[in-house]
This record gives sequence, structure tokens and C-alpha cells, in this order.
Amino acid sequence: MHNSKSQPVTAVDVLKTWFPLALSWLMMGIELPLLSAVVARLANPEINLGAYGGVVFPLSLLIEAPIIMLLTASTKLSRDLASYKKLWRFMMIAGGGLSALHLFVAVTPVFDWLVGGLLGVEGDILEASRLGMIIMTPWTWAIAHRRFNQGVLIRFGHSRA
Repeated sequence: MHNSKSQPVTAVDVLKTWFPLALSWLMMGIELPLLSAVVARLANPEINLGAYGGVVFPLSLLIEAPIIMLLTASTKLSRDLASYKKLWRFMMIAGGGLSALHLFVAVTPVFDWLVGGLLGVEGDILEASRLGMIIMTPWTWAIAHRRFNQGVLIRFGHSRA
């Protein structure tokens, strides 16, 4: 992919690039149902399922949303070491900044206003959601790191790595 004088792309080339990425997506897509199945078997399943599936996961996705395009950006823009370093710096700042925002939301009165006031979540689910948000703090940075590196691997023809 990084060679500007490459051969025409065949269906086999597309399949070899796409299939590992599809498996990666499938693994991430199965995450929520599997976690929900585990949580449903723990103590207080109604509270914890409500907290995780109704507050923590959707709110974490909202905070993480600006990072989603990092895969596309790193695939397109990681041409050489200089561009890689610039994108790495952006990933670290954006991932760290959004993780800090995530923690800020979780541990300040912003959480009560947003989740309790705006969303109308009350009582035990509110407090379980707060703990879940705190636990999920590194998630945004981890997603940024994975998407950045996955884009670089795609750029240089190593999507199966």
C-alpha cells in the first residue's frame, strides 16, 4: 500500500487486507454482549447492567468519538518517520486529553449534572455508573493507541499483524 507504483489491486488483495480487520471488528463487536452476559450473572445485575449498558458504555463512546477517525488519519498520513512522529504526538495529546476529560466527567459534579440531571439516572445506578466511568478512564487512550497503530500497519501492508 505504501508503494506508489504498486500493482493493480485484486479481489484476493482486498480479502487479505479486509479479513483480519473484519475479525478485529467482530472481536470488538462481541465485547458488549459478552460483558453484559458476565454482569448479568453477578450480584445486583439490574443495577450493574443499567449502569454499564445504559450509562458507562454510551457515555464512554461519546467521549471517545473524536478518536474514531484516527485509524483513517494514520492510514492516510503515516508516509514516513516524520509524519509518523507528528501523528504519534497528536494521538498522545488527543488520547490523553480525552482520557482527562473522561476522568473529569467521572469525578466532578459534572457527572451528577450530566447523568443524574440531564439523563435522569438515580440512586444505585447513578453511583454504579460513576464507578464504571472511573474504571473506564484509560479506555479512550487505549482506543487511540490501537487505532493509530492499526492504521500504520494498514498503511504499510501489515493488516494481518
